[in-house]
Amino acid sequence: MTRFRRVFAAIGLMAAALTAVPAFAQSKGVAAFSQAEMTNEWRVMNTKEMEKAWKDAGYDFVWTNAESDPAKQLADVEDLLARKPDILIIAPIEYEALAPVPGLAKAAGVPLLVVDRNLPGEAGKDGWISVITTDFVDSGKRAAEDVVAQLQAKKGGAKGNWLHITGNVGASPVIDQGKGMEQVFAGHPDIKLLTNCDSGNSREGGRKCMEDMLQAFPSGVDVVIADNDDAALGAIAAIKSAGRNELLGWVWGKDGTVDGLNAILTGEMVQTVQTPPFFGADSVKAFEDFKAGKPVAPLVFVPKETFDAHSPEGKTRVEQRIGELKKLGVGCC
Repeated sequence: MTRFRRVFAAIGLMAAALTAVPAFAQSKGVAAFSQAEMTNEWRVMNTKEMEKAWKDAGYDFVWTNAESDPAKQLADVEDLLARKPDILIIAPIEYEALAPVPGLAKAAGVPLLVVDRNLPGEAGKDGWISVITTDFVDSGKRAAEDVVAQLQAKKGGAKGNWLHITGNVGASPVIDQGKGMEQVFAGHPDIKLLTNCDSGNSREGGRKCMEDMLQAFPSGVDVVIADNDDAALGAIAAIKSAGRNELLGWVWGKDGTVDGLNAILTGEMVQTVQTPPFFGADSVKAFEDFKAGKPVAPLVFVPKETFDAHSPEGKTRVEQRIGELKKLGVGCC
């Protein structure tokens, strides 16, 4: 073998050796997430799942907690955009207050995805790629339709008075759930709303709301609808403390938490409509399709389930769901 052949042979062996060594994975970029709050287990699960989905897909992941403050969330968004991420994802705490976000992202040249709650405008046209959320109008309808059915069974007709413990007033889920309830109750004018109260989606907020409303209405209340299970459970605690046991079993929640499901089994809560906190995989897909120039659905609804114990089958499903969540090591959704 000549000298040159030996050199080329050595180079070939070196190249083969290098290709045999696994290369270190390089990040696809940075995904920045502006979380609305971390006041309940739903939000904790949502953040963890979002981080896992983006990291599993090969991205670095950074996130901020707006602590239920729209002004702080706007500042968080500006800070995240200053880092020049490849994608910004926001779970807006309020609807109108976060309206500037698409303009901020556009000015920074950063694509935007909205999850959980909506913003004014239209996805795909007004500065963001897609909204990945739950059909909250449908969630409101499911609760209201069940209220109608239970009142008919109890009173022989759709009539009664109800209290509404909302989530964050001004947030799109609260607005949309309210629309769904109104659509159903509009056909039943003898079901009357007495008042509502903003719980901030917390158990303590639900308890305080219920205390105030029970004082304002010492009688004549038939139904309590809470916009999430934590607020419903707080309301149940206030009902027990006040000795208003006629309302136990007439409280509706939402989210499908273990505590909420257990309250259904004990007969203290009637129904909970699942609100899955899992938007990570859909958000990754939307962004990667966007980058590849593929069509992206402007609105994606994650699937959900309704839980109650109106039948033996329903009760069994509630028990199964508790087992499923515990097996996953989570208490939520």
